[in-house]
Amino acid sequence: MNKQVSITNRKGHILMGVCTIPEGVEKAPVVVNIHGFGGNKCGYKNLHVQMARELEKIGVACVRFDMYGNGESDGEFSDMTFTSLLNDTEDIWNWVKTQDWADESQLILSGQSMGGYVAASAAPGIQPAKLILQCPGAGMWNGALERVLAMEEKGIFSADIEGLCFSTAFNKDLHQYEPFSTAKGYEGPVLLIRGTEDQLVDTATCQRYVEVYGDACTYIELEGGNHNFSSIPVRKKLFGAIVDFIK
Repeated sequence: MNKQVSITNRKGHILMGVCTIPEGVEKAPVVVNIHGFGGNKCGYKNLHVQMARELEKIGVACVRFDMYGNGESDGEFSDMTFTSLLNDTEDIWNWVKTQDWADESQLILSGQSMGGYVAASAAPGIQPAKLILQCPGAGMWNGALERVLAMEEKGIFSADIEGLCFSTAFNKDLHQYEPFSTAKGYEGPVLLIRGTEDQLVDTATCQRYVEVYGDACTYIELEGGNHNFSSIPVRKKLFGAIVDFIK
């Protein structure tokens, strides 16, 4: 069962979301999933929708929101910062904890691409029961500050990202969140997944996360998978790995 929902974040902005709630389950485990850069709660070619449906089959709920400045939520893309993404994640998390259909002891945090970077950075503060990182985009931090400073020296304060206005202020804010140090402090089980054909997130980035999490981390590479796991066989393996990890 899909339920359209909205919440008001700490800044007074409306965030639009969807909860997929399994029927006949009084208190369901919940996966809170964070979308990637320039994405939305549905994901590329319905990646996040498909995951929610697979979770529903095993009695697990899934919560997906458009983050501030994205999708149907309040704000412009140019207003989004990494701090706002972390704050939204925490606000969504706290809202889920109050829902009568959610098993507060089994709240799982998931994120894909930049959403994986956000999830890894948010996990030490909210301490999910489990953490799922799908091709976490930590590499976007590398050289972020240097790039925007070079742009601003030329009088450029925004960029056109396929129709979205991307502000240099985002990278200035991002610079304070070095990905691997901000991930430290979460010691629960971690599932880390990458496709072997991913051109945006390399093996070295994933291995850095493995070093942070140690034996608590299960790292899987899916043969032939790209950054959005955009083939039917690869997505079947992706969802299978996630279901096995949750069970």
